[in-house]
Amino acid sequence: MPSRRPYRTILTAILLLPTLALGADETLTSAYDAILRGEFDAGKSVVAGLHNGGAQVKQVETWLDSYSKVAESRTELRQKTFEWNLDNAKKALDEGKTYLALSFATGASFYAPNRASFSCDPWVATLTEKARAEAQAFEKADKWARATAYYSALERLHEEDDQLRETREQAGRHARLEIVYDSKEALQRRTKDVNGDLLKTALKRINSDYFEQPDFRALADGALWNIEALCNTRKLYEYLDGVGNPEARNLFIKKLGELRAQVKREERYSHDDLKKLYSQIAFANKETVSLPEELLIVEFLEGALQELDDYSNMVWPADQAEFNKLMMGDFEGVGIQLGVDDRSGRLKVVTPLEDSPALEAGIRPGDLIISVNGGTTKGWTTEDAVRNIMGPSGSEVTLGLFRPTTGKELEFKLNRRRIILKTVRGVNRLDDGKGAAWNYMLDTDEGVAYIRLTGFHPESANELSDALKAAKAQGMKGLILDLRYNPGGLLDVAVEAVSTFVESGKVVTTSGRREQKERHDVTGRPEWQNLPLIVLINEGSASASEILAGALQDHERAVVLGERTFGKGSVQKVLPIGDKARLKLTTALYYLPSGRSPHKKPHADEWGVSPDVDVDLTPKEIRKVIEKQNALAVIRSGEAEAEKAAEEVDLSALKDDGKEKDKDDDEPLLSEADLKLLESDPFKAPDADPQLETALLQMRVKLTANLPWPARKLAAVKDDAKRQ
Repeated sequence: MPSRRPYRTILTAILLLPTLALGADETLTSAYDAILRGEFDAGKSVVAGLHNGGAQVKQVETWLDSYSKVAESRTELRQKTFEWNLDNAKKALDEGKTYLALSFATGASFYAPNRASFSCDPWVATLTEKARAEAQAFEKADKWARATAYYSALERLHEEDDQLRETREQAGRHARLEIVYDSKEALQRRTKDVNGDLLKTALKRINSDYFEQPDFRALADGALWNIEALCNTRKLYEYLDGVGNPEARNLFIKKLGELRAQVKREERYSHDDLKKLYSQIAFANKETVSLPEELLIVEFLEGALQELDDYSNMVWPADQAEFNKLMMGDFEGVGIQLGVDDRSGRLKVVTPLEDSPALEAGIRPGDLIISVNGGTTKGWTTEDAVRNIMGPSGSEVTLGLFRPTTGKELEFKLNRRRIILKTVRGVNRLDDGKGAAWNYMLDTDEGVAYIRLTGFHPESANELSDALKAAKAQGMKGLILDLRYNPGGLLDVAVEAVSTFVESGKVVTTSGRREQKERHDVTGRPEWQNLPLIVLINEGSASASEILAGALQDHERAVVLGERTFGKGSVQKVLPIGDKARLKLTTALYYLPSGRSPHKKPHADEWGVSPDVDVDLTPKEIRKVIEKQNALAVIRSGEAEAEKAAEEVDLSALKDDGKEKDKDDDEPLLSEADLKLLESDPFKAPDADPQLETALLQMRVKLTANLPWPARKLAAVKDDAKRQ
């Protein structure tokens, strides 16, 4: 009888084939699942063990290898950058260049293996002690801007030092006053149309409408410190005789001290007490230094509001025109977001705006604005720059810039025009970078699309809708939505954006002390409720960005990737204060569907929206990302010619321009050589965007595996949501 064993063996092998195949599939699925959870090394290890996995495994291996190379290069870059900054910091300290050493030390701290340990290093302690001494010397010499620059750098080095923060804030009060009231004309312009009724109405609205019971004692303390700082602002001595009189000034400051002690003694302190305090200060002022009443009102309120929160402030009559431009979302000018460079104290380009003359001409983030129409900008505030650079459409303005990265002076003649702030961008512009249409496909083969939303303006929801339709036509199967550096905007636009992706339920609830709880739900029928979605966030994502990212996260509609958001979970209302002024006041906090608020409270450990997958960037990686984002917005036409012509002007032309230096002018904290040295870091960040690369890897795997996103531990979140 023939043996059946071979048959049985063959049959057993045949029966086992599906089981073996299933095992391989399950192994690959476990790799996919690890990657989707953000456990990339685990996923790579599993894939590496699948030697005969076929084309799909090879494709995933390629993606993981690409990701790993980025990760490995980042580790090496961090170490080399840390060592370079550290060496230069110690060298600068040895040479007696304290502020330069401080600049390098703060740079090193961002790359240190352990920032807390680094700030306690003995040589950092030596640097800190020396920097504090120099800052205090600047204070005694009434050089408040320089002192503030020192304290700001020290604060970056010692983030947990509350006393240092308070010292920086006090120095900052003085520095602001020196800048704002640098001339009699500036004072008159600032205080025009200010009167006592504005003060009474503003205090009344704070009392009635603020989101929580105001701490009027703290407001009183802030007002008193501001008025005292005003008395110590030497610029005022030049054109206000009363405060320039030492005897009168000392009497007034003594009275302010007595009032401060009285405020502390009071068992309770109310809105009426704060009004009474102003009357007492006003009376003492008349008896001593005779500051203009309008100035006293402005600085009393400014000091009080500084203690309220970071977002409540007065819009004075002098600010109305600029405020209205911001509210409308468009203006006429050259399209530059302005700031002040911490290291040089000069006006700088934070970023050129999209579709603007500045961007088209090749003006870059970090450029220092050294002249406007041939006149120096030294000592200018951002308000001075706005007044001189903005203007009617069709008019011309000439900007002289210093570019620290090249050490050259650049000159740009720009024609002003209406700037409309577009808020949606893609991977690159179509039509060779000259058109308004975008390519949204990051990976055409896998169907991964990318849309960046830069703000929440009146038309942003429509822009997003149009972009999604265009991306779909280009082959979109999954979307990476970039909310990094999106400062927020209109609440209703954020609700519309959530409604684009979520079928039903709550988006956000606002609630305040006096305001009724208001719930905002998803509106209408979503067009993209099944679209695989990853949302990129970072510390520049605020307000409406946090609503969109947080709501999508709470509804388990998207994976949120990047870094914790800014923590602006509050609602401001613009309240009329008379005919010509307004009070922007925090009237409520907002709460996400889970019941959590992103609002950052003082000394809080938790705030904002935390990502599901953490990917932190270093400063140079952040800079590279911003540079790439700005480069994408440039309309290329004419840029190369303008840049070529501009860079023919050497830095020596700036040094030898024949302008006589004022004897009272201080040398900048950092010389041009210092600035160049700071920019000479030989270890450059690669073009790769680590956060975007991580999102791309996850989305590729998501689309290939066709798996759900890993379940998050949201049981408590869901319970909280049910109770709302």
